[in-house]
Amino acid sequence: MENENKKENDEIYEGKSIGPINIALIKYWGKDDEKLITPLNNSISLTLDTKEFYTETSIKITKIKESKDQKEDIIELTINNEKSKITSRIKEIINQFKILKPELNKNPYSYIIKSKNTFPIKSGCASSASSMSSLVICINKALKLNLSKDKLSQISRIGSGSACRSIINGISEWVKEGKNNSHAIQLYNKDYWKLNVMLIIVNQNKKEISSSDGMKLSKETSDFFNYRIKFIVDKHINEIKDSLKNKNFEKFGKVIMKESNNFHAVCRDTFPTINYLNLESEFIIKCVDEINKKENKIICAYTFDAGANAFLIFEEENRDLINNYFDDILFLENDNDLSDFVKNVKSKKPVNGKFYKKVIFELGDGAY
Repeated sequence: MENENKKENDEIYEGKSIGPINIALIKYWGKDDEKLITPLNNSISLTLDTKEFYTETSIKITKIKESKDQKEDIIELTINNEKSKITSRIKEIINQFKILKPELNKNPYSYIIKSKNTFPIKSGCASSASSMSSLVICINKALKLNLSKDKLSQISRIGSGSACRSIINGISEWVKEGKNNSHAIQLYNKDYWKLNVMLIIVNQNKKEISSSDGMKLSKETSDFFNYRIKFIVDKHINEIKDSLKNKNFEKFGKVIMKESNNFHAVCRDTFPTINYLNLESEFIIKCVDEINKKENKIICAYTFDAGANAFLIFEEENRDLINNYFDDILFLENDNDLSDFVKNVKSKKPVNGKFYKKVIFELGDGAY
């Protein structure tokens, strides 16, 4: 009886995981290899905590009883309780694990994947990074493989390029070299520098063009694209690394904003043009510029991924100050007792502008 139970348990693998979002300071925009999902340039990002925004994934892998009719694996995926399409990238992630656990190739298996996101997906909030990193950790747990962070990051990359960074604690760099082995490495852990990230959601809808399609179109049509790869990105990476080493927020913030502007300039130079930002995004940029001007130094920096939602970065010591600014400017209806500065900034808000939610993150652990 004991052997029979062991055999039955060997045919069932289960795991659960949590995947965080990350925000790129130096952007990944352009693939060197479409199949391997390797980048044309290195990128640097912050992994955020999972107190409020995350992807939760569970998987049940079950051996299918011998059947002449069923020769292939069955893969089912639900996202937020809705059945979802199984993409070639999800299939490839599973294939990577089948290579590492050969017994999964002897018979067909059923892979039942359930995923839940606590934030809007496909809207520029890094949902693919959190979901794919979570899936990889989940399968690793289920199969009890205990893979290294490097290997997990490498496999996550196949699901979504930016997902390789969500495996890493704190501040990471996705290194382009290595083709099959390309993965993210840690630059600094989450406690190295007390940085906070404020996400302001201004658009909860699916963006018109996906990141994957957008970067491909930019590579094919943007004259500025190659100039960015050749002359801009490495310069920004060196500046970011220097500012991180010295914890120089003035330099850090400036290069983050210039990098974001440069990335979106490439998108606008794409044909047909891609404009991920909206009027609310532009207003938040103006708010950051005005706040920094008032404080006579850069205390807050904006960056936008391929979407309209804003990520604002600042040192923890300025958290209350910046939080109060944006509470008053974006969400406070009553203008009584506000400073002239805040009233002046608020007066420039877009007519009927919508600001749905504001969340503040600390730096966090990688997917777990």
